[in-house]
Amino acid sequence: MKISATTAAAVALLLAAFSFGAQAQAPLPGPVLQQVEVPVNRARIPGSGTGPVFVRYILIDPGNADPTRDGFMPIERTAVLVLYIGGDGTLNLGAGQVNTGSPNTVARNRYHFAAEGYVVAVVDAANDFNNTAIGLRERRLGAAHLADLQAVMTDLRGRYPGLTIWGVGHSRGTLSAALTAVSVEPPAEGLVLMSSLTGDPANPTEDLSQVDLESIRAPALIVSHQGDLCAFTNPEDSKALRKRFVASERAKFRDFNGGSAPLSDPCDPLAPHGFFGIDQKVVDAITKWIRRRED
Repeated sequence: MKISATTAAAVALLLAAFSFGAQAQAPLPGPVLQQVEVPVNRARIPGSGTGPVFVRYILIDPGNADPTRDGFMPIERTAVLVLYIGGDGTLNLGAGQVNTGSPNTVARNRYHFAAEGYVVAVVDAANDFNNTAIGLRERRLGAAHLADLQAVMTDLRGRYPGLTIWGVGHSRGTLSAALTAVSVEPPAEGLVLMSSLTGDPANPTEDLSQVDLESIRAPALIVSHQGDLCAFTNPEDSKALRKRFVASERAKFRDFNGGSAPLSDPCDPLAPHGFFGIDQKVVDAITKWIRRRED
């Protein structure tokens, strides 16, 4: 059985991960794996060149599987997870690109989330941010990025009107994820904040103290690693973050330990900061919590 070149890498990973549990009634038109380009009606940020602004994201939809085309049955969709990487937020996706080598926790686990029946959107920074040296650093709380978040969420709601949408961010990506539940209309129905950017009091920066978490009514899961040595994502600060979700219908702090020996600096993803070596354990916990199989 043959599969297209554009989906070969994705399907190989999906086949390894899928449990072949609940199945959708029939596949919808469209591939399991595709790139979506969303236009954004705003001016470019200074020093980023010319031309229209757009945001690209990689979309993985296990409910679109066709057994003849893809080699596995469609899986019933649970929800949409919108994944935001940390760092400068840039993936620099080329036109039509459907894979990324980013080691960031949410990006490298995109197929693991999809294997559990979630529609996954891995969001790149807008093209103008990609054209600057700092990307989204110190810019995630600005009006331009907010417009990008709104455009992506609106696009996904048009594609999946019957599904809840969850913002999932890692490290600096927790700022973007949190904003989808605070400043986007309609807001995300849930949040997962991994290695939350709580900030370093000795070195103030753009962090979650500047986001109105107290107004969020949606469920929120805060995930941390006990061995995270990054000064900006201290596990104890993440634990305290739970207390700010005073309006949330359901909020929880969950920490982990163990994993592989670090292969990167403390604030990079191949370390406890990025849950390196315990990826599947963390994904399992997150997906079960969203389904309310664990509280």
